[in-house]
Amino acid sequence: MATLEAKTSPGDESMVQSHLDNVAAPTTPTTSRSFLPLWVSGPLKSPRAWKVLLRCWIAVFASFVILLPNASLRTVGTTSFFAILASLFLPPYLPVQLTIFLLSTLMIGLVGGWGIGIAAMRAANAVRDQAHIQAVAGQIQASIKSNPVFQANPALAQSTAIFAGEFLDIRASAVYAGFLIIGNLIFGLIRAYAPKLLFMSIFGTIAVDIFCSVGPLFPTKRYTLLNSTAISISCYMAIAIVTTIFVFPETMCHALMDKLVEQLTRLQTLVEMQDEVLKAQPEDLTPESPLIAKFSALRATVVTTQRQLTATSGMLSLEFSWGKWNGDDLRSLEEPTTALITRIGTLLNFDRLASTTRLCAPPAPSASTSHSDLTSNTLADKRWHETYLLRAIHTRHAALEETHSVRPDDIIPVLDSATRELRAATTSALAAVRAHVAHVNRTRWRRDTEGAKACTAALDAAGARLNRAMEEFNEERRMELLAPFLPLLEAAVAAGVDQKKASEQLPLRSLFVSYVFVSNLVSIAEAVQGLLGVVQEIDAKRPKARLWAPTGLRSLWKLVSARGDKADGAFGEDTSPKVGVIMREERNYRKDPDSRPPTNLVQKLMNFIHHIYLWTGTAEAIFTFKYVFISVALWLPAVIKNSAHFYYVEKGIWALIMAQTTLNVYAADQIFNYVTRLGGTLLGLALGLIAWYAGNGSGNGNPYGAAAAFGVVVFPLIFLRVFSPEPYLAGNVMCCATFALVAGYSWVDGHTVQFATPGIGWSVAWKRWALVVTGSAASFIVMMFPPKSGRKAVRTRNASSISSLANAYGFLISAWIGMRNPDEGATTSEKLASQEGWAAAFRAQLLAIGEELHTIRALTELAKWEGSIRGKWPAAEYARLVDVQVEMIAVLAQLGSSLGHLEKEWQPPYLHSSKVLNPNFIADVMAVFSLISQSLRTGEPMHQVIPTNLLDRLFYHEGHGRTRTLEALEPSSRTVDIGAIKSPQLYALCLQHCGRISTPSLLGRTSPPHERLVW
Repeated sequence: MATLEAKTSPGDESMVQSHLDNVAAPTTPTTSRSFLPLWVSGPLKSPRAWKVLLRCWIAVFASFVILLPNASLRTVGTTSFFAILASLFLPPYLPVQLTIFLLSTLMIGLVGGWGIGIAAMRAANAVRDQAHIQAVAGQIQASIKSNPVFQANPALAQSTAIFAGEFLDIRASAVYAGFLIIGNLIFGLIRAYAPKLLFMSIFGTIAVDIFCSVGPLFPTKRYTLLNSTAISISCYMAIAIVTTIFVFPETMCHALMDKLVEQLTRLQTLVEMQDEVLKAQPEDLTPESPLIAKFSALRATVVTTQRQLTATSGMLSLEFSWGKWNGDDLRSLEEPTTALITRIGTLLNFDRLASTTRLCAPPAPSASTSHSDLTSNTLADKRWHETYLLRAIHTRHAALEETHSVRPDDIIPVLDSATRELRAATTSALAAVRAHVAHVNRTRWRRDTEGAKACTAALDAAGARLNRAMEEFNEERRMELLAPFLPLLEAAVAAGVDQKKASEQLPLRSLFVSYVFVSNLVSIAEAVQGLLGVVQEIDAKRPKARLWAPTGLRSLWKLVSARGDKADGAFGEDTSPKVGVIMREERNYRKDPDSRPPTNLVQKLMNFIHHIYLWTGTAEAIFTFKYVFISVALWLPAVIKNSAHFYYVEKGIWALIMAQTTLNVYAADQIFNYVTRLGGTLLGLALGLIAWYAGNGSGNGNPYGAAAAFGVVVFPLIFLRVFSPEPYLAGNVMCCATFALVAGYSWVDGHTVQFATPGIGWSVAWKRWALVVTGSAASFIVMMFPPKSGRKAVRTRNASSISSLANAYGFLISAWIGMRNPDEGATTSEKLASQEGWAAAFRAQLLAIGEELHTIRALTELAKWEGSIRGKWPAAEYARLVDVQVEMIAVLAQLGSSLGHLEKEWQPPYLHSSKVLNPNFIADVMAVFSLISQSLRTGEPMHQVIPTNLLDRLFYHEGHGRTRTLEALEPSSRTVDIGAIKSPQLYALCLQHCGRISTPSLLGRTSPPHERLVW
């Protein structure tokens, strides 16, 4: 079994984003020169995206239409615009059960907030001063007698007194404040820790805000304050469920199979890109080149999407679906697909090695090796900034390659020719699997026997071709790569040269680099064989379509607490996955240097309080405290008599809601989201005014004109809401909210009688803008006390990712050592490493780290928005640090692949002779990992004497660690063996050799950006 590799950050990330990418993203990289961005041009060309768009438009339009008849408007009430608001927040663009799930969380949040509000009202009414209530009632009766207007409408006198704050009671207000704090604390924690429940948090907070802002004004119980809001949202829920079921319905299984087809297409593209790599010039294989950038971006998309698919697959068991395959069949493809993704990611190693070995010959060493001289060198000097020893080795090998015509430029054309059929067979097999999955998904509701037979035949033919290509390569084609080196090797055998001298004297660098590509390609072909075999097994046991029922309710909490979904960040949250959560690790029990474990009840209680105290310093806790503080601060005007009337009439509660929704964990996120939100608000105001005045002119509202204008204007808004990229999602949500409030408030105000009329058209628009600015200003002030720097988060998350890489490296080394004596391990880690499933655990680690690095890359871009007040932030160094870590993931995957392919009889001798398993070298590598991570976490520089070039240490330990005892015990292993060189096992050895060289090399390359960050 071989292992694999990964890609950030969140984001993306899980079930909603997975579905959106499935709907909108093109299946193959586009080559058109459209001036439109891909997230616009992709959906415009996708029939499925148009179906989703039409479904969403019908639901949103119907939510507006129910406001138009006076009868329904009176039934729904004065907050009927919440139907439009909810329809734009959560349009039905998801499969059936996901739509129902998210709508249910929204309603649960509203009902939960309603319950807290009722409890607050009941408790507050119990402490009210009844004498004060009677006195105000007497004043109302006196005003009725003295005011003819009140005499004509006595209820108006009571309403005027209520909303003027005459019944406000400080004791009741204090009770409401307590429940406001409790409610916002609960929903703030939900927002921080369960991003999937974002809308539950938002609407629960809105319910608590409404009750605690309006409730203190009433002297008696008014438990039905949210009736209109609940009815309007319920109307939209009914509309959304009906449209999801009857307008182009889609199950989760169908959506994920489409997504799998997208994944297979991307994987096929990555393999096909190797044709370009093998024909590319050296300068086209640098990390900055378009070809490698394209490969890296596509690989990152594949890794992120796979994490989303894995997170989403938990919903497959909760639905009814019709088709040949069920959810368990689809989940059975996760492991082989993940293995294939990781192995394809290792292809980047060959690109890096080929570029490094071909770009230029190493320059002669300069007389001075000072830091200032090195920083002023040319590009070539920077590429070869190793020590004198390594420069000498590179120079000598380059001369030998030139002499014997085995330069990389001489060998890569041979590599291209030898692997051409295997590459073609691999892509053909991937295409056959993709076509078969697409056919099964496309023919759920119709019988296509001939098409099914054709797909099955194509699948079998592709599998047979791949098997033949593998056999042909192992028996014949691979020898073409070895042919240019055989004269050198035969001469070495004839001269009796031992292995050590041969490795120093023979120019085998090009052979090793070529074998890296070959080993990775063979590993990929084997993974494709495994995937194809699973599909064939499913196809054999699922000949007919049938109805599949839910199999159980499992892992719901894991689903709702998962991170990485684009829609989770609708209000700018950091929803990126956390490595410590998504990696498979043993629980880390660390001793407290200040105390031993608690032994009695008092100690356990104090230990619990201590952990609560530590929690208060976390980013999530500080965010929650700010959330509560700003809620109370902007709520106070609602319970102060002098401002209560103004607060109610001018809808000040929307400033409170705006402040809550604009508050983010990190300052960088918040500043960036201010820009997008304010821009979205302006766009929403413009669209809302266009929709209102185009359909109603200067009147109070024409139902036919209003419906026509709304239907036209809202269409592009829905497109933006459904298909816009994640960075702009918060602004799009704000745009939708503003549009809904302008259109909804204007219609409601023109057709209902209210105590506080917000106005129509422009009156609503400018007030909305003022409230948005007020709420944003308040959240900005709170953000600054104390500020949570996104830049510090980038630095500490880099430290965590480097620590995770160290754990993965240690896991791999433990597996390597434990393979010889799997039963001798005493710890859980060693037992796990010796078991058959170690590769799957290793893959999971690499995928998790890769996604975390993608998230860090996105956070690095966001952190630039904090400005450069104290000096320029070194964003380029942090970006380079992430790039090196991504390369290191590929190298670790390469090492794991070589370990998985090494046969048992080759393991014992290689275990003793491998430099990478030298205990001293392992200690050096782990020490540098730990020191770099600790330095980034604390901001303290490493000592200057720490070695930054671990290759020197590798050669040092090799020279001092070789014992004569080993040479005496294994004399036959010390001479060059032509038979061993011709063995296919040499692939794994060469792959491991390049990996063991690359690991310390890349770890050393983390030092230059790290030094510039903390030295």
